[in-house]
Amino acid sequence: MVSPNDRPGQDDAARLLQSVAQESEQMVKTSGNPRGLLTSVVAVSAVVFTLIQAYPPQAYWLTLLYLPIILWYVLAQRGRAKPRTLINSPSLLTGAYAGYFFLCVLLINCLRFWDATRMEEVLAKILVTFISGMFLVTKMQTAYNKARVEDGNDQAN
Repeated sequence: MVSPNDRPGQDDAARLLQSVAQESEQMVKTSGNPRGLLTSVVAVSAVVFTLIQAYPPQAYWLTLLYLPIILWYVLAQRGRAKPRTLINSPSLLTGAYAGYFFLCVLLINCLRFWDATRMEEVLAKILVTFISGMFLVTKMQTAYNKARVEDGNDQAN
């Protein structure tokens, strides 16, 4: 006699569902921005925010470092399909993404209280800004990807 847990197609169905979940997560990751773009934005932002506060009149030209990143983004997105917007995704606006975004804003405001004047302090501030910013931005990207997968699954129903 066959028990309800030993149905012939149950293992196949579980493998197919797992495969579909992995494929949708992979699709969301590959349809996003290039891999180094996010790291470049965070690194340039850490340098710019720190040096503009430490050496205000001399460091405003550093904002020009964003131009190659913008050009890289435009060229990378030119050949890709436009991702579906997440306007009707309340989990994105009230969940982890919004929390990490709030923490990023709080981090930037708190780091403005750190006055770095010597070269060692400036380098330490750049490093702390980069590491903490990269952690929060990576968490935001993960939450965004999860919301896109969930939104895609909801759209299919």
